[in-house]
Parts: sequence; structure tokens; C-alpha cells
Amino acid sequence: MPGIYIMAIITVSVSAAAYTGLLRIVTPHWRRYLWLALPALPLSAIVNRLIKKPIGEGVADWAGVNTDQLGTAPLWFLLFVLLLAPLTEEAIKVAPLLLPRARAWLGNRDGALWTGFTLGVGFGIGEAAYLAYGIARSPDYAGVPWYLFTGYLNERFIVCFGHGVMTAVLVTGLAQGRPLRGYVGAVLLHAAANAGALAYQAGWVPVEAATLSLAGVVIVLAVILERLRRQALREDSTAAHEAEEVILFRRDRTEGGT
Repeated sequence: MPGIYIMAIITVSVSAAAYTGLLRIVTPHWRRYLWLALPALPLSAIVNRLIKKPIGEGVADWAGVNTDQLGTAPLWFLLFVLLLAPLTEEAIKVAPLLLPRARAWLGNRDGALWTGFTLGVGFGIGEAAYLAYGIARSPDYAGVPWYLFTGYLNERFIVCFGHGVMTAVLVTGLAQGRPLRGYVGAVLLHAAANAGALAYQAGWVPVEAATLSLAGVVIVLAVILERLRRQALREDSTAAHEAEEVILFRRDRTEGGT
């Protein structure tokens, strides 16, 4: 078995356990969201093989760009590469919402937040498996022992979190009747997360700068997730208070009538 497959199993297991644990901490309804990760798992392979690859290769061939030498590519092509993944992946990540049951909890911020987060994490876990398959097929990594793929584990674990927050932003926008705002927000966050890696591949910055760029985006994503969580808590608190006032009002009327 290729070493990357062993590390992929570890990565998928650790990510699934960690983000399930996070859901258990942040919401008492965590069980109802878990199944949403399942239809999201194959979406990365689908979007990469059926959409991103043919579009990317087609545009590169038309422009005469060697994708192995991005440093010589025109600026417009680099912008195209930067936006291709965000535009396509953020759209397909909400495809499971076509299922009626998946839309069942979009009536409030809390449901939209954790529905989106789980869909994104499921997409990220599936992406980790898909990338492992691609790495295993490359002769450059043949014979590399599994324990040397720790960079893959670290990156994929962080990327799962990123996908979760980005999709939470999109689904929250959908639930609030602002789909374009949610989609654009998710796309911009996704592009920001990929910008450092693209700059490194183009030879513009060292790997340390790309890593620092990603770390900065992860911090921003964590802040956004916490903000969405607090907004959901305030909405739930307000709804509970209003419901309590209605109950007291009805009770007073009943007692007054007797």
C-alpha cells in the first residue's frame, strides 16, 4: 500500500473525529448535522474531474500556457487559476441542499451555520481522499514512507476547517435570503486561502510566506466562525425570550378571564 494511503486514513479519521467533537461542543443538535457530511464526500472528486480539470486544461491550451511554469503565465491566467477553484467548489458544496431533509434546519442562523459547516468539512475530507489518490499515482512519491506525509495531514486538517467556515458563510447567506452575498463572501475567502500557494507556485514568494499567508487566513476564518456562532446564539436567545413573553401573556389572559 502506498504510504500516502496510510496517512490519508489517519488524516480522514483524525479530521472526522475532531470536527465531530467540535460539533458536540458547540451545538446540542450535533447528531442531526453529521449525516450531511456523507453526500459532500464525493463532491471534490466530481468537481475536479468533471469541471475544474476540463475547464482549466481547455483555457490553458487555448492561451498556450504551460501550467508547470506559472511564473511565465500572464496575469489574467493567474487570476483565472486563483478563481477557478473558489467559483466551482463553493457552488458544488451546497448541492446536497437539493435534498429536502438537508434544508430542514435552515430556518434559523444556528441551523444554517452548522449545516454549512458540516457540508464544508465533509467536502474537505473527501478532498483529502481524492488528493491522496492523485499523489499515489505519481511516481515522484512512490516508495515514500507514510510518516513523511505529515505535511499532508496538517494541511488537509486545516483545509477541512476552512471549507467548513466558507460553506457556513454561503449557507448562512442562502438562509437569510442573500445568496449572492453569501456566495461572493465564500469565494473571496477561498481565493484568499489559495493566494499564498499560487504565489509560491509562480515563484513570487518563498514557502514561508505562503505558509504565513495561509495562517493569517485561518485566523480570519476562526474569527468569522465565532462571529457567526455568537449571532446564532443571540438569535436563539431572542426567540426564546419572545416565546416566553407569549406564554406569560396567554397565561395572564387565561387567569384574568377566570
